[in-house]
Amino acid sequence: MKHLPKVLLIDDEVDYLDLLTMILRKRGFDVYSLSSGEDVLTVTKKFKPDIILLDVRLGDFDGRLICWQIKTEKDIKEVTIILHSAYSDIETEYKSFCADEFILKPTEIDYIISRINFYLS
Repeated sequence: MKHLPKVLLIDDEVDYLDLLTMILRKRGFDVYSLSSGEDVLTVTKKFKPDIILLDVRLGDFDGRLICWQIKTEKDIKEVTIILHSAYSDIETEYKSFCADEFILKPTEIDYIISRINFYLS
């Protein structure tokens, strides 16, 4: 049985999260989605995603700090993390939090999928 690429989506905009989850599943991805930063480390360790698409502003959580935490955890630090946000000022600082890429919202879903596929290849 072929391994489906695993994508963990974290975004507090539930409608956007649901839409992206549905589209990625239709495109052949195994998707786990979270609307809060609360359980990200636990889910990442259990789900073992290939890629994480992580919103920067998650209510009470800062996606940049979550990114840094993941990248400093021995058993999950190799996962690719794409930060995404509607706030363009973050684009200049994403690497300092060990993210692999930054995508500015809003963006076409096809572009997000192309970036996910880039990291999977």
